[in-house]
Amino acid sequence: MKSELRFVMHPDDETSLLADILRDQEVLFIDGPRWNSAEPETTRNISLVGHYCIIWSPADQPKLAASFIPSCNDWYCRSEYATIQFLRSKISGDAISDGRLAIGTDSANQPSADGVERRYRAICKFIKKSYANSVVQWRNPELPEAPASPSRSANPSMADRSLWVGPAAMKWLAERPDRRIASGHGGVVVGEIVRDKKRA
Repeated sequence: MKSELRFVMHPDDETSLLADILRDQEVLFIDGPRWNSAEPETTRNISLVGHYCIIWSPADQPKLAASFIPSCNDWYCRSEYATIQFLRSKISGDAISDGRLAIGTDSANQPSADGVERRYRAICKFIKKSYANSVVQWRNPELPEAPASPSRSANPSMADRSLWVGPAAMKWLAERPDRRIASGHGGVVVGEIVRDKKRA
């Protein structure tokens, strides 16, 4: 099963989510898919990991496999099907980045897939219960504003139904009109809170 959920999380939103995730005493965090050794360092303290975090439970799969990459002199996780990938939002100046949760389980590894999928669904349910969607539109500030036409997309876009914004992130964005969402993919396009419902 391949699935992802896109979000914008203020640190306060992340703190609430992590408290829910860590109720499971087996859950561990790993700093990214590349490690200094064949076995990753694990922690339950999110402050010890970076922007790309892996959520893993040994109850799903006791060990994660990794391959050595000589050109990088590090190890790369080859068991991502047994984990949840967590790309975290981060604040930089007046922008907060979008993030995502993703899984890529497969039927060849069904025992681990069951636990990963169950955990992923629980996290998504937690987010969708208290976050809002259809509240952000994307705009390219380098292009003129224009409605959608058969030959191009609208600028700004229609409200993004697939992006879930945490309550603390909504508050942070609404506090100042110059605050924006920066796409994790880079580029000049920015997300803004939908202020004119007619245009959404």
